[in-house]
Amino acid sequence: MASCGITAGDKRIGKALSIVSPLFQRNTNTARQTNPYPYHADYFGHKLHIDQNEILAMYGLTEVSACDGYSGKIVAFATMPVKNNALIYENVYRYKLQSFWHGIWDQLRVDHGTEFYLSLYVQEKMSPYRTNTRRAPFIKTTSKQNHPAERKWVEFNSRVNYPIKRALNAMVRPNKYG
Repeated sequence: MASCGITAGDKRIGKALSIVSPLFQRNTNTARQTNPYPYHADYFGHKLHIDQNEILAMYGLTEVSACDGYSGKIVAFATMPVKNNALIYENVYRYKLQSFWHGIWDQLRVDHGTEFYLSLYVQEKMSPYRTNTRRAPFIKTTSKQNHPAERKWVEFNSRVNYPIKRALNAMVRPNKYG
């Protein structure tokens, strides 16, 4: 619209949409968008968040990241052609268990996918050796509730994955003029 010389603000567009489609109502209430339960981790090693990213799955690349909930530090990262339970366990979870500095986390947090079952099984079997055994050894939440892991992907995608995806898409579908 700006290229045609038309300028329209948010309020003007919202008013036009409410006239054209009476069912349209823009939600300006931000209270619904805030997290009702503030995130809290007591110490390094309290919560380990593991999540996967499949932005480049169509090109044979799946990324898995593990980050500490207290510091936000990415403690493990692995790439694989497809989601693989054994590779995630070996290259992310077990790799950190064998680390001298990190050891076992008190709680492992993942989404509801099946790709973490082996890691969850080992976490449950090793639960008596954790620092705080009163907590559940793992929690499976929706992706939107796995805050620290999900927030890392936004920046990682914008800096790494999207430029790579644009280049790969350009190679697959070359410009008809060039």
